[in-house]
Amino acid sequence: MVAGDQSDPVDVLIIGGGPGGYVAALRAAQLGRSVTLVEMKRVGGLCLNEGCIPSKQLARFAAVYASVRAFASEGMPPLSGPPDMAAFQRARVAAVDTLVGGVESLLKSAKVTVVAGEARFVGRTRVCVQTGEDSVRFFDFKDVVIATGSEPIPWAAAPFDGERVVEASRALEWDSVPGSLLVVGGDYIAVELTVAWARLGSRVTLAFRDDRLLPGFDADLSAAALRGAQQVGAEVLLGAPVSASDHERVAVSVGRRPRIDGLDLAAAGIREVKVDAQMRIDRHVFAIGDVTGGPPLAHRAMMQGRVVGDVLGGKNSAFDARAMPQVVFGEPELATVGSSEGVVGRFPLAALGRAVIEAKATSGFAKLVFDGEGGPLVGAHLAGPRATDLIAELALAVEMGATAEDLALTVHAHPTFAEAAFEAAEVALGRPIHVRPRR
Repeated sequence: MVAGDQSDPVDVLIIGGGPGGYVAALRAAQLGRSVTLVEMKRVGGLCLNEGCIPSKQLARFAAVYASVRAFASEGMPPLSGPPDMAAFQRARVAAVDTLVGGVESLLKSAKVTVVAGEARFVGRTRVCVQTGEDSVRFFDFKDVVIATGSEPIPWAAAPFDGERVVEASRALEWDSVPGSLLVVGGDYIAVELTVAWARLGSRVTLAFRDDRLLPGFDADLSAAALRGAQQVGAEVLLGAPVSASDHERVAVSVGRRPRIDGLDLAAAGIREVKVDAQMRIDRHVFAIGDVTGGPPLAHRAMMQGRVVGDVLGGKNSAFDARAMPQVVFGEPELATVGSSEGVVGRFPLAALGRAVIEAKATSGFAKLVFDGEGGPLVGAHLAGPRATDLIAELALAVEMGATAEDLALTVHAHPTFAEAAFEAAEVALGRPIHVRPRR
């Protein structure tokens, strides 16, 4: 074991190579800082390796499988058999490897030094990295960024065993469709798993302790999530106790907590992970992403990574996002940003040509919320195809303070799902063309 006082001086040390950490490393390096990045597994973190990317690949695979079956009545050739999950898993691994390789290449090009290992503080400006079973390295830093992410909260009724009862990310690795699956939780992860595996043929039960799914979302989106899960064949149990004993597999998504155990923050004089607008805990200590609390979103972590990278590079930057979108790749796709309180313009996709001819998504909607008559957009809530992409326009509108008039006068291509945004704005103005005016 290499020990003692021998250490390597570093300029900027970033602990964690997930979406927040690697973005911070790249931005700080762009601005002239010398950066060392410590990652215990693979760069890209949970998002790229185990969460965001693999889960969306499963969602897409399941959606296409279900679409082929749904369009059989319109001439689509019937499927010849069940989904080949082993082939899917090979494709999933290949896609993740490609993206990880891309991030590694970016870091190398930016001359970021990547150290494989698990870090802990051993002083106010010193970190020890366990690089192997019997080896450690010490680093003395000028600035440090904590970007260690979050970890799943276990389900008290049935602890994780790695096989039958698993955290949500492990349910993305199965190479066969479970005969029966219990999904415990009501967040976007639980909803996505429920829809995907039900579409692929599993008998899925979704159980959540609350009285509605997606409790942090607009109530209309929660209702849409419930209808969608039931439409794909899942049983949904809300507000009632449930047993894991009746199911072949159990996937748990009951929340996440900051991953700080093992960092020994006290050794660095850090009492709590509480950051200011520049993501600073103390003069030379920063934190970004899930470890700071708040919604565990990769795009939030990435934006905070950009901010802290700018600050490390001497720029006067701050994290001040008025609009933080959240998306669900379920049935239907759901997306939300901002408030639910205000003057509402709601447009049903049943009146949208693209929805009728392409996806039969007549139960979806666009719901825009404005701060009073003629006021700026303060919230948007979408249910339907492409909602996860279309929310970007409305997040920008919230950030820019766009009004209903601004949106209604912006030409949207036809026939597209994006038309629902300006149609909803016209509803809010009381002059819709494709639905009856409000009385």
